[in-house]
Amino acid sequence: MLEVKDIDVYHGDLQALWKVSLQVGKGELVSLIGANGAGKTTIVESVSALLTPVSGCIEFNGVRIDREPTHKVVRLGICLVPEGKGIFPGLSVLENLELGAFIPESRRVRQKTFEFVYLLFPILQSRRKQTAGTLSGGEQQMLAIGRALMSTPKLLMFDEPSLGLAPLVVKNIFKVIQQIRESGVSILLVEQNVRMALGIAQRAYVIENGHIGIEGDAKSLLDDEKIRKAYLGAS
Repeated sequence: MLEVKDIDVYHGDLQALWKVSLQVGKGELVSLIGANGAGKTTIVESVSALLTPVSGCIEFNGVRIDREPTHKVVRLGICLVPEGKGIFPGLSVLENLELGAFIPESRRVRQKTFEFVYLLFPILQSRRKQTAGTLSGGEQQMLAIGRALMSTPKLLMFDEPSLGLAPLVVKNIFKVIQQIRESGVSILLVEQNVRMALGIAQRAYVIENGHIGIEGDAKSLLDDEKIRKAYLGAS
């Protein structure tokens, strides 16, 4: 479904990615792990067309997207839940969700999508008239995910969904991510909680200093001695 091929990406004059390649198949949950500053966010922003690679290419369902504007990438079926949630704090919960269904294809089925979002997050339905900025951190993350789902994505990318959340909330968020995958949406998960990220993924990539260092079956990586020492605190 998603194929990133040998992309080099810069932030201004500073190179952030070197010949990065990865794939996400239909219905697959793939985790992308690595230290702060390794290039994880740069990858998902490149897929979202927020950054443009200087070389290499990105294809989605056989269509090249790395030279397309972000709104077209969303219409093709890719959506990002950004780090820091990115909700509109002055708008209501309902208004935030409605903004997620801004493309015509999503508007036509938004009532059905609302039902799915409220099934995943009943609290959003009960607080749909509440100003989004008054929600708790966990509720805001739920809203950010719900808003992304309103665009009816084929591929949903998460950038650090557990950041700053209490352990119980994180557990619930990861459960929802699994439910979303089970509904047929492919997922690319960027996450520093390595144990949980590898625990729910089929495959994973480890990025180190802008390069893909290791890739493979997620469960095997969870048992890999190098991964355990570097990211899980194992001696």
